[in-house]
Amino acid sequence: MQKQKEELYTTEAGYQEPYPKTKNRSSKQKQNMQKYTIAALLLVLAGAAFLFSPVFSIQNIRAENATQFSTTQLCEKIGLSQGDNAVLFSRTKAEHILEQEPYIEKARIVWEFPNTYVISLTERKVRAYIPYMGSYLYIDEAGRVLDVKNTYVDGLPLVKGLLFTEFEKGDVLEVDNQEALEVVLHISQMIQKYALTEMVVEIDVSNIAQIDAEVNHVRVHLGKMENMDQKIRNMAEIMKTIPKEDRGILDLRDLSKPMIFQYLT
Repeated sequence: MQKQKEELYTTEAGYQEPYPKTKNRSSKQKQNMQKYTIAALLLVLAGAAFLFSPVFSIQNIRAENATQFSTTQLCEKIGLSQGDNAVLFSRTKAEHILEQEPYIEKARIVWEFPNTYVISLTERKVRAYIPYMGSYLYIDEAGRVLDVKNTYVDGLPLVKGLLFTEFEKGDVLEVDNQEALEVVLHISQMIQKYALTEMVVEIDVSNIAQIDAEVNHVRVHLGKMENMDQKIRNMAEIMKTIPKEDRGILDLRDLSKPMIFQYLT
């Protein structure tokens, strides 16, 4: 068998000698690389062990500014439970899920180190009710349908005269008489402003040139939207002087004329 010929180089003295072997240097490099790899692996394992340790286990969950949902209900919607890992839980995804709820305008989930989660909400508020096929649509200040229920509670206006054939829960109500909806939303804000929420109030906007309201058992002619803020203010002041069981008519269409309450027997 032919022996492999070694490569030679010429020294300064003129002798030819083989190149020095690099086997020892290469072996040392491999040993160092193995040490670095093992150290990195141990570091990763230590980090993983710390990440999954009880230190980051969620022990406390609370909700802030939530009136429509309990803490338990919110947790069920986003799949959050005590004992979950605070680092690995996707807060961004959970916030997006909550914001699909009609009542929730904005959701923010905050991690209070080391083991507390806070679910903070900005909720939409019901401003009026709209009768619809034996039920009532709960709408907010933008006309968005927040809920549909078989009953409603006093304290917010019951609206009549809006024309629509369908709706989608969570979306702004699409009506044929859009101006009438804007009138409703504006008047509902003024009813809140002048503390008429303790009375039973109905608003009829079927004719926005002749807007009528019914407060307790009193029929109130409001007329056009002109000076509506003052009309609602006057209505609130007068209604506080009329016994709840009294029936009658109050004409506020022309504020330049005396405001006369006409009793009905």
